[in-house]
Amino acid sequence: MEQVLAPFIGEKNVKKVLAWSLDRAQKTHPILKNTHWSPSNDLLDNGEIEVTRLVKNVEAFAGHPVVQLVKLALSDLLVIRLEAVEKGLGPSMKQAVDKEVARLRDILK
Repeated sequence: MEQVLAPFIGEKNVKKVLAWSLDRAQKTHPILKNTHWSPSNDLLDNGEIEVTRLVKNVEAFAGHPVVQLVKLALSDLLVIRLEAVEKGLGPSMKQAVDKEVARLRDILK
C-alpha cells in the first residue's frame, strides 16, 4: 500500500495514514494492542505491525479463537485503510490499491 500511495501523497503522509489506521484498529481489536512498538520499545510511526508483539498478544488470548481474532483485526485494518484511500484520493486509487493487495495475496498463496 505504501509503495502505491507514496508517489501521490508523499511518504510522510502515507506513514501518517497507516499509523492512524493502526491506532484506530487497536481501539476495537485488543489483539493488536501495542503492536506499533518495536522490540527495543521504539515507536513504529509507519503503521507497521511488530510481529513479536502480536505473537505475545495471541498468547494472552489463549482459549479464544485467536486465528479468527487476528484475521478479523487485520481485515478490519485493511478496510479502514482502503476507506481512507477512497476518501482521500477517490475510488480509482482505492481500486489500484485493491489490485496490489490482491496481487500480494496471490503471491502468498
